[in-house]
Amino acid sequence: MIARALPRSELSGPLLASALVTIAAWTFIVATPVFKHWLYGDARYYENWGSWMTSHQVPYRDFNVEYPPGALPTFVAPVYLRKLTGYHGSYFFWLWFEMLIFALLVLPLMASALTRLGASRRRLYATLCATAITPALLGPVAIFHFDYVPAVLAVAAVAALVARRGVLACALAAAGAAVKVFPIVLIPFALFELWRYGRWRAVGKGVAAAVGVLAVALVPFLVVAPHGLAWAVRRQLHRQLEIESIGSSFFTVAHELAGLHVHIVVAAASHNFAGPGPDAMAKALGFATLVALVAVYVLYLRGPRTQERLVLGCAAAVVAYVVFSKVFSPQYLVWLAPLVPLVGGRRGLQTSVLLLAIIGMTQVFEPYHQVQYWAFDTPWVNWLVVARNVLVVALLALLVRPARGTAEAAAATVEPP
Repeated sequence: MIARALPRSELSGPLLASALVTIAAWTFIVATPVFKHWLYGDARYYENWGSWMTSHQVPYRDFNVEYPPGALPTFVAPVYLRKLTGYHGSYFFWLWFEMLIFALLVLPLMASALTRLGASRRRLYATLCATAITPALLGPVAIFHFDYVPAVLAVAAVAALVARRGVLACALAAAGAAVKVFPIVLIPFALFELWRYGRWRAVGKGVAAAVGVLAVALVPFLVVAPHGLAWAVRRQLHRQLEIESIGSSFFTVAHELAGLHVHIVVAAASHNFAGPGPDAMAKALGFATLVALVAVYVLYLRGPRTQERLVLGCAAAVVAYVVFSKVFSPQYLVWLAPLVPLVGGRRGLQTSVLLLAIIGMTQVFEPYHQVQYWAFDTPWVNWLVVARNVLVVALLALLVRPARGTAEAAAATVEPP
């Protein structure tokens, strides 16, 4: 089993090249003086939480944490890495190192999926290096957040799906959801494939695997800190319309073109639009997310069940989750970096180029001009965010549009185990 999981010899070139690009991109951000002022962000919260946990305080009971329990080891690891090295370096250094490891782990998982898809050597190089360059394009945001952790679990779930291991895919997607919720949208694809080849018994195993993983992450805190865990859930469910979200673009455009008065408040560690209109939009986006995901699942089920379409469906589901979320933090683009480039054919080339453009545009205003955007007094920044959001919607449209011709329908059909 271990030998089968190791990369084949022909993968050594693409993996080595993409690993070097990842390290170079990481070094460029960390070592360039102009970026150093922006290399902390949410990491200050992580340092506090990690230190408190190593001092035997219980998260959700002794202090509030807004993230799911699966994220907690991420915050603790840099504390112990620093101790193991004789307190060499800061917490932030070891957090960056930890995230670099996860960024590198993405690459062999992508390579595993691509080889199952029958990708050429040229496609391997292009896809892996496109993902590897994204930290430099996204900038400090990619480094001082922990989004590479759920991204690794999400792409691992996709790789397991392509390898026809639906139960494992359910477990990996559930593990990702325990870190940050979005990988849960991949579980239906695993259940579809399990039903196809094993009916109810196989689906039951997949559901049991997902529920078991989530129980391991959640139940201990449900027992010792139910109120703190409920607070974290309520905090996420009741968040207002974050000003970078795609739903907020309607109010931004109305402000710029018609002088609509907008009221911005700080809540849940983000800047949000407040008022009846934004509140209604936030609720509508929750419903739209469900509708969009169901549409993606139906489109997959109605088409030919091929490995390429399976990967396409997974990428589309995660993009749909981002598009219709009432919060669109820039680090969410880390989730898309390893998934969208897996899409093959002309569609894959178009969506990958578009994603890289979206990521690059995001760094222009985040974090360097975030204060101007929060103040809403710099029109060009406002329009840049709107343009970025329009391109994200275009990305989803490209992923869900019907295939043209026979090229995309010619991929090998997923075979039963």
